[in-house]
Amino acid sequence: MRISDVAKSLGIPVSTIRYYERKGIIPTPAREGKNRSFSDKDVRAIQFVRDAQSVGFSLKAIFELLSDNWDSANLSQLATQHRQTIRQQIETLQRMERALSMLESCRCRTLDQCNLQAGFSEQNIT
Repeated sequence: MRISDVAKSLGIPVSTIRYYERKGIIPTPAREGKNRSFSDKDVRAIQFVRDAQSVGFSLKAIFELLSDNWDSANLSQLATQHRQTIRQQIETLQRMERALSMLESCRCRTLDQCNLQAGFSEQNIT
């Protein structure tokens, strides 16, 4: 797959893919003449980078996860740490989703009149 096709399918600029390659975050793809030829594995790596960045992973953390010199104990520890971060983000997103759902039907004129805070009692937070 050509770089322009990869960029279009993933919704990212070509320059971003080239940056990932220059920094060694993704492996250098095969070449067909002057053109890069991305395999399905390459595309999955780029998608992983994009998704990880979208949830706040640094490029350094992503590089560590994608590097070829894994120590299995270290990789397991990294994965566990990142999974915990993701779980916390999911909980935060779920709270925000509930709040926004309440706000969609809110007809209050001021925050003082709004019952939004009551919707976040201890039983609703968990």
